[in-house]
Amino acid sequence: MDSFATYESDFELAITEAKTKLSQLANADAQARKTLLKGIESACDEAHEVLDQMGIEIQNLPTSQRSTYNTKLRQYRKDVEDTKSKLDHEVSTQDRHELFGSRYRDSEDDATDDQRRQLLQNNSSLERSSQRLQDSQRIALETERIGSGILNDLTYQRDQISGARNTLSQAESYVDRSVSTLKSMGRRLVANKFISYAIIAVLILLIFLVLASKFW
Repeated sequence: MDSFATYESDFELAITEAKTKLSQLANADAQARKTLLKGIESACDEAHEVLDQMGIEIQNLPTSQRSTYNTKLRQYRKDVEDTKSKLDHEVSTQDRHELFGSRYRDSEDDATDDQRRQLLQNNSSLERSSQRLQDSQRIALETERIGSGILNDLTYQRDQISGARNTLSQAESYVDRSVSTLKSMGRRLVANKFISYAIIAVLILLIFLVLASKFW
């Protein structure tokens, strides 16, 4: 699924960015740590957004295909939660340092470079978020189009069923009239048989009378 693969790529970029910044915290000064912590938080938030988009994509898949993708999604969520847990620990450490007056020496040039890198990374994150928003809108429009098509199909099928029901009712009426006609014909046939038998009996009786009159 192309869209899911694209989101996977975005997720890898975001989570890798967060992990890379986590590894840089140990050697960073005070100002750099603050910048890195903000960058890690931003990357984790971005990773969460990407996972939400993955979840939307998975819901549009056939049920038989969802299991594999859901397994991936759960693993990705665990990866993000682990990274966020490490971030929370580092933030707590940073707060303790600030509370007890610990300070890190840094130069103005380093702070400026960190800020510039942070701005570039934030801009990249915004671009990826914008792309995901466009993808979400595309998915919503496609889902709406599919839903409209399904609704039209259901309406057409309902009309067909109604027509078939009417045809069946007419056929049932014809069958009832046919059965009634057959019963009437049957009764007439029986009556005609009795009339025929009566005529034959009268003829035989007349024959006997004629013969009897000749011999007497």
